[in-house]
Amino acid sequence: MFTRWFATLLFLVVPMAAQSQPRAARVGVLIPEMDRPQSQSIKGLKEMLKLVGFEERKQIIFELRDAKGDRAGLEPAAKELVAKKTEVILTTGTRATRVAKAATRDVPIVFVHPGDPIRLGLAKSLDGSGANLTGVGAFASQATEKRLAILKEILPGLRLIHVFFDSNDAFARENFEIAKAAAQKLRLEVVEHGVKSADELKASIGQLESPKNEALFHMPDDLVESEADFIFDAVRKKKIPTMFNEDFWAIKGAMAAYGPNYYEMGRQAARLVEAILKGRKAETLPIQRASKFDLTLNYRTANFIGVNLSQEMLKKADRVIR
Repeated sequence: MFTRWFATLLFLVVPMAAQSQPRAARVGVLIPEMDRPQSQSIKGLKEMLKLVGFEERKQIIFELRDAKGDRAGLEPAAKELVAKKTEVILTTGTRATRVAKAATRDVPIVFVHPGDPIRLGLAKSLDGSGANLTGVGAFASQATEKRLAILKEILPGLRLIHVFFDSNDAFARENFEIAKAAAQKLRLEVVEHGVKSADELKASIGQLESPKNEALFHMPDDLVESEADFIFDAVRKKKIPTMFNEDFWAIKGAMAAYGPNYYEMGRQAARLVEAILKGRKAETLPIQRASKFDLTLNYRTANFIGVNLSQEMLKKADRVIR
């Protein structure tokens, strides 16, 4: 009798206990591929959300969709996240954000973006997007002059920079003009290398000579970045210094990089996700600027090409790759 009574009690109590448990929030994560910027953004996101009370698999569940470099894979992945009834979708980069924006007008989207979301048409203003979207932008092109000044500090005799860009891409052409204007302020000559294909890019890189006081200065560009391994190998042999815009590239072989700290951007994005999960509308949350930029120096690359990194410069660096 007691056993039957106890079993009945358990039958009633367990469902009631389960019902009293708050439902875990479901957050989608849509990325083009899992490179360092993406992994660091996600790490910062999860750690900050945990700090504010959203622990993974308890108060929050993440639905990660990684297109693994396949652009065509982003659209079905975004639709799947919408079908999963996620409460927020985090995106990284332009394509993933645009695809998510096209997939839903209802699910809030929080982006982490290296560029200027206003200039790229993702939002109308920093005060509010007027749509189901907000996020964190690095506005990296606005740091171009500072990045170039750092390169000049590393190479005091610098007189000329080479800038490669996809001449078919309007944004790449704009980025070149930004680099050109920054160079003029610092009294540096600029050699324009507009290319239309990977083969043309490789041929143009191959024609570079190895004079002193010159460097390759990178501006964000999909075509150029798709051939980064080739570029690093070629300019290393020619002993040409390079300055790129994210630590990811210095890790891969650039001599120097100055750009946004994606871990911190992920933490900033987490506060926006938190606000949305607590009832705020994405369109009412101002777009934030990246709060931290890092200087990364590749000591091995510098040493190989004969660039002496001063102790003062090494102390300034947030990270030195030895």
